[in-house]
Amino acid sequence: MYFSPRPKTRKEDLYDREEELDSFNRALSYAMLIVITGLRRSGKTSFMNVAISESNFPYIKLDLRGLSFNPSRADIVIKFEEAFNQIDKKWLDGLINILKKIEGISILGNQITFNWGKNGVDLARLFDNINNWAEKKKVKFIAAFDEVQLIRGDKWIPTLFAYILDKCQNIILILTGSEIGLLFDFLGFDNPKSPLYGRHYTEIRMQNLEYQRSIDYLMTGFKQIKLKAEGEVISQVVDQLDGIIGWLTFFGIKCMERGVCSKEIIPDIISQSGKLARAEASKLTEFSYRYGVVLNHLARIDFASWKDLKSILEAHDNRRLPNSSIADILNKLVKMSIIDKAENGYKIIDPILKFGIKEEPLPEK
Repeated sequence: MYFSPRPKTRKEDLYDREEELDSFNRALSYAMLIVITGLRRSGKTSFMNVAISESNFPYIKLDLRGLSFNPSRADIVIKFEEAFNQIDKKWLDGLINILKKIEGISILGNQITFNWGKNGVDLARLFDNINNWAEKKKVKFIAAFDEVQLIRGDKWIPTLFAYILDKCQNIILILTGSEIGLLFDFLGFDNPKSPLYGRHYTEIRMQNLEYQRSIDYLMTGFKQIKLKAEGEVISQVVDQLDGIIGWLTFFGIKCMERGVCSKEIIPDIISQSGKLARAEASKLTEFSYRYGVVLNHLARIDFASWKDLKSILEAHDNRRLPNSSIADILNKLVKMSIIDKAENGYKIIDPILKFGIKEEPLPEK
């Protein structure tokens, strides 16, 4: 079913990603590192879930959303522990025999426990042993990290990835990220100081749905739940949601809850979506009120030039600001895929986020 609040896990619930799945399956035969990118709510997690499930390879999946900013090593090791406890049962027996040999890992029944301390489980040795096991089984082992840029404060993760790429030929790393600039900064493929500098990777990009596909997605979804949907209503929704599959799904879910799909509920649903998007963006103002100043201004207009935004920030602070301070704020918003730099200036990418901030401006102090 398309209209589900949870990320998809079955291919039949994933809409129109055949081309991307084909690219992923081809990459499995030659790539050791696959990076899945896309804006927020573009369906990256659902795609990754289905792709690794369809591969028929053993895998772990670390959902890194919800981690605190700059999480500790223990926080990340706990995510590894959770992931290994969710491995498919058909692979679990063989892997438990491997895991028992690793210092810092305890097995009680089918429960796997990692030592979280600094001198606890050696993840490099863990992947060495898994690599040898996979070679004997003649399979690839997939290690997937969802929203990996969220652990960007920890430098040992790229080092671990580099070790796996160098030493573990039977392990494939899958990484997703919606803050695309921060993702690639963290991985450092172009940074000579990064352990991942110059590494080959295959990128698979989740694009927003085109207009007609957005309409087809909604019409098909409403057929699945046997709810009547008029073409005029669907067109109006698509015009406002701009092909972002996460928001289209949210609209379908809310219609399903109310048992009706009518244009009268569109403003209410868009308002709810806007509040959700705004709540996420408001977290930025905890680090600097200047994010709020910039985003509030961009929510009121379509585009603003660098010069205009500098003037807005200086007027707010009632003093001149160095160009470097302005550049830092704008570059970070671009890297987080919140705003985009176009020929006419900067703009907010997600129309729902723009609506939400326009309805309730972000804090500016």
